[in-house]
Amino acid sequence: MSRARGEDTRVVTQPDAVPGSRERAWLVAAGAIALVATVARVHNAFAFTPLRDFDGPGHALNVFAFYQGQMPDPLSWSGFHPPLYYALGATLWHALPDSVPVHVALRLLSASAGFGAIAIAYCALRRFVPAADAAVVAAFVLCAPVMAIAMSMLGNETICALFATAALARLCAIPNEPARALSHAWPTALLAALAALSKSTGLGVVPVVALAYFGACRRNRRTGMRAVLLCVGLPALLVAPHYGRLALASGSLRAVIGGGAPSDAAGSEMAAQPPGERHLSDYLLVPSATFFAPFVEAPEMVRSVPGLLYATTWADAHGQFLPATARGVVTAAALCSLFGLVPTALMVAGAIRIARNRRAYATAFGPMLFATLLVVALLVQTWVVPRYSAVKASYLLPALLPFALALAVGVSSTRGVLRGFVRVFLLLFSAFATVVTWYGWWT
Repeated sequence: MSRARGEDTRVVTQPDAVPGSRERAWLVAAGAIALVATVARVHNAFAFTPLRDFDGPGHALNVFAFYQGQMPDPLSWSGFHPPLYYALGATLWHALPDSVPVHVALRLLSASAGFGAIAIAYCALRRFVPAADAAVVAAFVLCAPVMAIAMSMLGNETICALFATAALARLCAIPNEPARALSHAWPTALLAALAALSKSTGLGVVPVVALAYFGACRRNRRTGMRAVLLCVGLPALLVAPHYGRLALASGSLRAVIGGGAPSDAAGSEMAAQPPGERHLSDYLLVPSATFFAPFVEAPEMVRSVPGLLYATTWADAHGQFLPATARGVVTAAALCSLFGLVPTALMVAGAIRIARNRRAYATAFGPMLFATLLVVALLVQTWVVPRYSAVKASYLLPALLPFALALAVGVSSTRGVLRGFVRVFLLLFSAFATVVTWYGWWT
């Protein structure tokens, strides 16, 4: 679960310490697309209608509570969310001039966190694949519709992804010596705590961090137990006030991951959502509409959990951001969903390759374990909350790094002309997805 200092754990090991002209061309192309995506995110922050963000009113109300020097009502619809994003948003509200709309500042906060997560992921990918592959994949993840939409809306998903990515990236560089591993652990534990203070999906980072450092210190059991105590104790100390307050106010631990009493509008919307209960078939069937009509208007999409997860990754299956009434935008989003078959296949291939490569698996153990836990947790939630709005790929954004890592290894596993074709495809897909999510071509 750790690697020796200086050991090369790259799954693809071609030397690229000094990239040649061809490799630099890929870096420039990926950087250019990332720059266009950056402009799109800033534009979207201003252009998207105020409070139309997913759960936007609830998020804004939490920020307003902090702005007034109060804690959000834990029994309100969005009051269960951890406080970090809202506290930072309230600080921005106080610091920025009145000429900057509050909803714009909150969206730019989401975008900034997303950019930070992508930058950290790129640096981590360089431990496994050449610079060109890392750059192409980082640009692609930045432009993927699920990331583009989350970064264009106010909410706490990208800030959780930022701290989770930072913590998981550190797990790929744990020193082999127990004493050094212990000193390496406390910043990671702090980052894990910040992830848990951003969104409840970040809670899973804490046990993964503790297990990773215990594995790194396993030759010295006493040091290993100190590492576990640090990695669990520090986050527990920081998150206990919030989660304890929730449990006391609601009388249930379920409040940690679920909202309180919804507003009339939200309650009516949730009550109207089928199916109302889940069946095993909902987790096994992927309808063709997933790839050709990835919106909730397609009745066969409503029940399929894998279909909704896929379609909310590569399109906007819930119609949260793109204008679902604009036929051209809907068609373009469907193309994004169809094109998503290629990176999905590459991710699967990359994950298998990591599992079969002993050194890469040891280095990537922490991130890959977290991705597994988060997927399982989301599947459990979809069973407990059997509504289609509860099935969203953006809930998996804290696992941005392991998914990007699997994709990068999948890309680097190709050879020759095929690798060039894959890189070109991902960059073209990135450009196309950026145009589609540039608020639906300025619709």
